[in-house]
Amino acid sequence: MRTRLANEALDDALDEVLAEIEASPRGAWPQLLRLRFPNDPSLVKQALIWLHAGRGDDLPGTMPSLGAGGDRFELAVVLDSGATASVWKAYDRKLGRHVAIKVFHARASSVIQQSLAEARASSEVISEHVVRVHDVHDADPPYLVLELVGEHEPGGGSLELGASAASCRPRDLAEAVRWVRDVARGVCDAHLHNVFHRDLKPHNVLITPVSRRAKIADFGLAISATTATDTSSSPGLVLGGPSGPARIAGTPEYMAPEQARGLPLSLDARDAACRRTLVAVDVWGLGALAYDLLSGAPPWRAEAGSAAWEIAATGRPPPRLERTAAGEPIAPRLRKIVERALAPVPADRYASASEIADELDAYLARRPTSFDRGAPVRFWLWVKRNPHLTVTAAVALSLATMSLAAYRTVVGLRERGRELAAEIRQVERDKQALAAKAQEARRQLDDTELNLKTQTASLAAVRRTLTDTKIEYQTIVAAKTRELETADAATRQLSDQLTAARNDRDIAEKGRELYETFWNRARDEAAQATTERDTARHERDAAQAERDQSAKDRDAARLARTQAERARDEALADRDREAAARHRIEVDLSQLAAELSTLRTSGVTTSGVTPSGVAPNAVTASSVPPKLTSSENAPSGVTPSAATASGVPPRAVSSGGPPSGSPPSAAAAGGVPPSTTSSAVAPSGVPPRATSNAVAPSATTPSAAAANIPAKPPSPP
Repeated sequence: MRTRLANEALDDALDEVLAEIEASPRGAWPQLLRLRFPNDPSLVKQALIWLHAGRGDDLPGTMPSLGAGGDRFELAVVLDSGATASVWKAYDRKLGRHVAIKVFHARASSVIQQSLAEARASSEVISEHVVRVHDVHDADPPYLVLELVGEHEPGGGSLELGASAASCRPRDLAEAVRWVRDVARGVCDAHLHNVFHRDLKPHNVLITPVSRRAKIADFGLAISATTATDTSSSPGLVLGGPSGPARIAGTPEYMAPEQARGLPLSLDARDAACRRTLVAVDVWGLGALAYDLLSGAPPWRAEAGSAAWEIAATGRPPPRLERTAAGEPIAPRLRKIVERALAPVPADRYASASEIADELDAYLARRPTSFDRGAPVRFWLWVKRNPHLTVTAAVALSLATMSLAAYRTVVGLRERGRELAAEIRQVERDKQALAAKAQEARRQLDDTELNLKTQTASLAAVRRTLTDTKIEYQTIVAAKTRELETADAATRQLSDQLTAARNDRDIAEKGRELYETFWNRARDEAAQATTERDTARHERDAAQAERDQSAKDRDAARLARTQAERARDEALADRDREAAARHRIEVDLSQLAAELSTLRTSGVTTSGVTPSGVAPNAVTASSVPPKLTSSENAPSGVTPSAATASGVPPRAVSSGGPPSGSPPSAAAAGGVPPSTTSSAVAPSGVPPRATSNAVAPSATTPSAAAANIPAKPPSPP
């Protein structure tokens, strides 16, 4: 204890002497030091080094030396200077190499212990990302021999010295990520040897000048499992807490929240809980280093009334990373990695430095990170990793798509061509069928017009017959009137004849109405035929237009001759159907004529004798003369038969008529001559009618009249 106090007093006296000499001109420093320490030349050299290191100047004149015998390490240039030590570029005369020597300003035992602790901590780590310690000197003056971070220029071969990341900023975002990745690898190697840095910042990261790689330096605050740390000599602020004393050590702008609140003095790297705490502090340091290299500013900055470490102790997250110092936007994938490393809660950070290194490697290689779980993001990263393969695949896919589209287009065009050819053939067949239908319609129209003319002539004959029937009826009425006036005995007979005449008139009226109905139907059919004719004409015109259009496709139409023949067969079938329809119409007309004949023949009486004793006659129930239903004209005249008892001449209304001047038949038993009909003798004074299409015989025997043989029904028109 006394020795320690003596050394501290000696250090204080030496500091006062150096401060007094430093106030003098530089040229007087060597003389003043020799006067103060006349018996200690090595102390004079060391004090001169300290004085120039404090000013950051190179040594003038002869370069001082360090090492055994004072001539192994030749100091050349001051690389950096701090509160407790300065770093020199030196030349190792024994091994013939350039090294870096860290010379401590004070000779106190605490400084020597700190230098030894740093040397032990860094010497345990063997990594290409950590500055190696070659040797340590704990005598007066204490210093460390370190690896010189420098590289020879490829062109000129001169040695270029590296610089810290605080002065040598990254050229772009990718280089900043690579530096953090290198530091994370070095921190991982240190953790594998139970060495924890606790003070990661840009000033403690050295960058090689040519290869631009990062190396970790300054393990002054490091804790290792094999180093017996004297907590009383470690720098920092010691505070009391509920769980015991805690020390706030490190750089305030880069402290982790738990580090700013104070770490226990009893931290042991061999304890699992302490190890997790130390790993979390270094993971935060890596995030703080990445934050500074990306944004150009540390995570914590002093504000009005609050120091940087006080803001860090609050536990709030640093400002959000948006853009780099050069204005380049920071990718969300990278920002998430940094934000996880800077999580306020240690459990939310990465579990190790190797995880950060792997995440940054994946980011640089454009591989998925732990945050890239979506298939679209992974596919996009694969595309970014394999641009040539992606372009090749895209071109192949495009060619395949174009080929498929072209093939489908060709197939579609071929199919469309076949469809158009089929449509052309179908149009040609339709045209031929339409032409055939037009011709058939024209033929049917001509037939309809001919039938209409025939039916018109028949209707005219019916009208003339009806007129003759009316005239005959008037004649019968006049004859019956005369008979009533001249013969009282024939009154009953004349009354019956009058009733029969009225019945004939009613039947004639019904026949007229029936013929008028037939005529109206024929007229409607004629109108319908006219409409069909007009439609056929329109279709013919349309067919003519289509024929003109199809003349251009005549060559193609020749190929459809076989289909046209099939259409011709169908047209012939249509014609047969039309003929069948016409036949049905004729059958309907025949049925109509048969109905008329039935009406005519249904009222014929078989036999009978009038009260006046007239011979029996075969007359219809209504005594209506039959109508002409054939297409022949009415008879040109009526020749009277033998005179009846009342003097009324009979009239023949058959289609042929009796021959002119036919002799009357023999007189009946009642004095009434027989009529010229082929069936029976009419009543007295009533002229007989011819009901067949043939000419009645010149005379009829009474036996034939008594037989009551019905007349032959009229033939169909």
